[in-house]
Amino acid sequence: MQTRAIRWSTEPKFGLARARATALAPRGALVAWLLSMWLLGCSDRSTDGTIAVAGQGPGGNTSAGGATSGSGPGVSGTGGATGGTSPSAGGTAGGISTGGAESGGSPAGGSSSGGGPAGGSSSGGSSSGGNSVGGNSTAGSSGSAVGGGSASCPTSTEFSSWPSNKAPLDLGKAAVNDFLSQTQKGYGADGKAGDGYAWAFTYFGALQFTKTANDTTTNGKLISDYAKFLASGLPLPPNGTPGGIGVDQRAFGDLPFEIFLENQDPDAKALGLTRADMQWSATNADGSTKDARWWADDMFMITALQVFAYRATNDGKYLDRSAKMMLTTFTKLQQGDGLFWHTERTHAYWGRANGWVAAGLTELLLELPTGDQRNAVMAGYQKQMDGLLKVQITSGSDPGAWNQVLDVTTLKPEMSCTAMFTYALVTGVKNGWLKDAKYATAARNGFLALGKRTNTAGQLDQVCPGTGDAASDAGIMASDVAGQQKFYMDKTFTAGDRHGQAPLIWAARALLRNDCPGKR
Repeated sequence: MQTRAIRWSTEPKFGLARARATALAPRGALVAWLLSMWLLGCSDRSTDGTIAVAGQGPGGNTSAGGATSGSGPGVSGTGGATGGTSPSAGGTAGGISTGGAESGGSPAGGSSSGGGPAGGSSSGGSSSGGNSVGGNSTAGSSGSAVGGGSASCPTSTEFSSWPSNKAPLDLGKAAVNDFLSQTQKGYGADGKAGDGYAWAFTYFGALQFTKTANDTTTNGKLISDYAKFLASGLPLPPNGTPGGIGVDQRAFGDLPFEIFLENQDPDAKALGLTRADMQWSATNADGSTKDARWWADDMFMITALQVFAYRATNDGKYLDRSAKMMLTTFTKLQQGDGLFWHTERTHAYWGRANGWVAAGLTELLLELPTGDQRNAVMAGYQKQMDGLLKVQITSGSDPGAWNQVLDVTTLKPEMSCTAMFTYALVTGVKNGWLKDAKYATAARNGFLALGKRTNTAGQLDQVCPGTGDAASDAGIMASDVAGQQKFYMDKTFTAGDRHGQAPLIWAARALLRNDCPGKR
């Protein structure tokens, strides 16, 4: 593990000092020298006392950082993308090379409403970008109430280089490009398609990825396509009384929340809040929402919606809801080895069910403040990560992946859960939740496995389609665990299913991020 040091770029002020000193040369070298030193003294300096000169990418351009909220300065970054880069809303600096390692400045800034998942700190403000491999300057910081700026962000050499065309930027861009033709699909003709949530999750992932990667063109298209979707007449998913509709439909709210976090559209925020607030309009005696089925899947479907609501409002009630749901799920579904049953009646360790929990825990821990509640959630997260390392595939054609049923010895590697676990592990390493080097190694191996199964069109292969649980769908009870396991192992895998595309994009973006909003 190593910590990258911040080096503040001083090229603009340094150039000004040099120009003024030259102009004053006829009045005497001493006066010019003193003036230039005074001006440099006003400049930002690197933490080690040296002056860092802003760099340029192959195309000769530099881009300015800066955040949409907070008071930190925006500074030039080291360009890495061919042709240089340009600033995007929320502020990014530098670029990212397609050759593998990140070679530029990093995302900086978040939304102006307390920060958002795209670029900045996730709560209380925005955080600075981190020093990238091959780069020598970072984006400006702007005070974060909680969470770490990149100056103190953990990192790992495991994430510094990747096979040709299989780097995070490569896979993420390809997957986003694949999605661009699907932005008008929605939740189907009636707004009730069970897999519609996977469309929404891919959509918000594409928005976040393009913002982090400073792809302003594609990000702008995604935002305009969202407006076209709303105007298309396609029905929005239902938003009825909790328990009366599926949580899968309510999870649509994640998408308008992300739109709001990126462009401050008040209508998008209101659309998300109608779903997040409706979810708690009917509760059980313990305060949990009646939407809860006590499926592992719910720990993303419910938790992420409430976390997004927090990001949009900074209202802690949404985090409290999410944390209490997660802690109750620990008692109902998490087992001694750290892994989760799919449901209370289905005791198989289905891979994607565990993936939903891992991703939901990750989103929650990026936001939860310090305290007993965070400690309890963190303990469950770390317990699951330890359990996952023990069942990661190490042989066969897909080393680094995870199996369709995690503890079944017959290999049938499944890539949606592999992407979710990789996302959770990468984020844990880069936010200091997982300190042992073995976690970074597991995360790297997971992403390598994803790269092997992602084609040039950005479509991830070996993905399980939308699946119910063995008890409800097939009537196989928990007393027949082998039968329940077979229910999942018999599923036919496909390529390009959005259940895999969404977490592939999440994992790629997690590797590109240089901030650590979940560090406490």
